Amino acid sequence: MKAVSKVKKSKNKGTSSFFEKFKRSDLTGETANLMPGSLFYYLLFIALVLPNLIFSGPRFFDTLHIMKWVFAMVPIALISLFGGFSLLIHGSERTGFKINLFGWLWFFMLFYVSIQPLWVDITSWSTYFKEWFFFATLWATYVFSYNLFHDDGYHKLILWFANINAAINVIFADILIRVDTAPYPFIMNVPGNYIGNTGQQNMFALWISMALLNSAYLHMAYAGKEPFEKKDKILQAANLLLVAVNSWGLWNSTGRAGFMGLFVGLAVLALIVHRVTGDRAKLKRVIFVTLQILVMMAVVVYLGVFHNIGRGADLLGKTKGMFDDPANVAQRKPIWQTSWAMIQDYGVGGVGIGHYKWHYLEAQAKAIEKHPENVWQYTYWAHSEYLQWIAEFGIVGSLILLVAAVWWITFFVRAMVQKKELSMEAIWACSLLFLISFVALFTRPYHRIENILWYVFAFAITNRELLPLDGKWFSEKKNTLYRALGALFVIGSIAGLFFLYTGLRGDQYMRDALRTNSAKLQAERINKARALVMSRDEAEEQYAYHLIAVARVTQNPADWNRAIEQLHKAFLMRPKAKELFELFNLAQQTGNNKIVMELLPLMPKMAPAPPVSAPPEPAGS
Repeated sequence: MKAVSKVKKSKNKGTSSFFEKFKRSDLTGETANLMPGSLFYYLLFIALVLPNLIFSGPRFFDTLHIMKWVFAMVPIALISLFGGFSLLIHGSERTGFKINLFGWLWFFMLFYVSIQPLWVDITSWSTYFKEWFFFATLWATYVFSYNLFHDDGYHKLILWFANINAAINVIFADILIRVDTAPYPFIMNVPGNYIGNTGQQNMFALWISMALLNSAYLHMAYAGKEPFEKKDKILQAANLLLVAVNSWGLWNSTGRAGFMGLFVGLAVLALIVHRVTGDRAKLKRVIFVTLQILVMMAVVVYLGVFHNIGRGADLLGKTKGMFDDPANVAQRKPIWQTSWAMIQDYGVGGVGIGHYKWHYLEAQAKAIEKHPENVWQYTYWAHSEYLQWIAEFGIVGSLILLVAAVWWITFFVRAMVQKKELSMEAIWACSLLFLISFVALFTRPYHRIENILWYVFAFAITNRELLPLDGKWFSEKKNTLYRALGALFVIGSIAGLFFLYTGLRGDQYMRDALRTNSAKLQAERINKARALVMSRDEAEEQYAYHLIAVARVTQNPADWNRAIEQLHKAFLMRPKAKELFELFNLAQQTGNNKIVMELLPLMPKMAPAPPVSAPPEPAGS
């Protein structure tokens, strides 16, 4: 392995145990003063490994996401707090902290979205701040991983536990399609959905695909160790068992973007191994795992078609549908046409970070005018991260993404042509980047923190070896700049933790509001949530439904007017299909022609009721 920096070596030979590694007190080398190494690795481990198995549950108003955010984002906030404070005190000279050009480009993008409200009409500030802190968390993960993550043993441990997480999710997913209600409180109560605790089918398929790529890498990494020790044989057997379990889950998920992305990642992994290492034993091991995954596909299809076990028949049917109507791109074509209509209207400045979903109805009405054959539908996502990026960030943001992508690919191609020496971790990281980037063509990995943190982590590992360092732009002012950046890390992490706290409090207020039959008490609890930044927009919507419930009891025209006004206010903040139909029907019933005429262009032309969205938004999305 080509080591970029060194860490303390364990007295025992080979990889230290999981607990031995986390007993280490610090890192040695140039980043020794940035933060304790054991703390960094422990927090990063939590952020990467646990969130895909975590969900909020019935004790929360948001039964899926909010606890995933806690387990993914709080550890990164703590890393930023400790690391930022150290950088503020010691500067870059004593900590060895650095940011390469790729990192500065990312920082400029963060600055860009910070000033985007100057020209974009932000209707949902809760959404904007959620997305801002999401984006800032990714940048902090990149920067600190770039500086602090240097240990192959930790890398393998993280991959092992992630793969175990994926296998547990497969078991949970199999349970969910066989029961009417989740039998255990630690499994999401979404029977009939093959999603485990991930919350969404495409993201389940992505997570399992990432785990299978990890397993292919691990199987390859063990090559050349013959004769094997007993421990190595057990590890390899366990790894191949995880391949079998996770392959079963991947094919039963029927997530076509996921398994296509996996084969892109495996192909890139094989290419790098061939070009960089020239090790035929390692290449054969990648091919072996790939064949094992394909054999499991045949098993799943056979059991599903001939014995009605699993979802092999569904997999076969959905795959056949892709070839029968390839132009429709698995029902994504009308969504992409709507996205393009949005880009045409807002392409210069963008609709604002996180606001794609709040402009969908408006853009769809224009898209249907050009494509009247399209069926009315509603979705939060463009089902292509690149289209959604262009719509939300506008021309400048899109150019930054394009420049970063072309720049990175250029250096990757150069490394392959020149057969540049790369560490084993960097080989893994490059293949994972291609996997996720391909999946992003058809779904939304950039909008799920529990998966996209891996993307950022992979960039941090590979960019240390693939891209040039930060250069000499700052000369004598460089240390001062990094101290200021440390202050921003501290302020940003504290602000982010406080923002998340307001979300947790607001979530509990709204959950408690649903548990009471007292109209007065319910209104008080919702109003408390309305006063908090993170939960404000959701609470405005819940307050509208509270007022509607009150009006249905009192049948007082004044109460109805108040309820309609509040629902209209909530709809303008976050236009959604449910509120659209509720508001349109209430406006018709009360003779509010102004609202009726305002909403009429957004309604389906020939449908008396809202049709099912295609593709549907699964439970928890």
